[in-house]
Amino acid sequence: MSKPPSELIHALVLREMQDGVVRDGLWAQAMAESGADAIKAKAKYISLRAASMQEETKNLLLKQIQTGIKQENFKPKDFLSSLDMKKNKP
Repeated sequence: MSKPPSELIHALVLREMQDGVVRDGLWAQAMAESGADAIKAKAKYISLRAASMQEETKNLLLKQIQTGIKQENFKPKDFLSSLDMKKNKP
């Protein structure tokens, strides 16, 4: 089970909404789960979007870490480690 979204994530969701950005699919889900009560739907939307944003953030961080690991392990063709140099000594 993951941690509940942070205050920062909730603030970002609120900022999105103030800017007029609403995810239609999540809004429809919120309306359905709230019995089409707009006030309850807004609260539900915030909860759904915060969870969604938290998951997106987690996935983005994992992708960046994986990319960093790949780049760290990449060796150009002309790269020789000290072990490679010892192996190639006559």
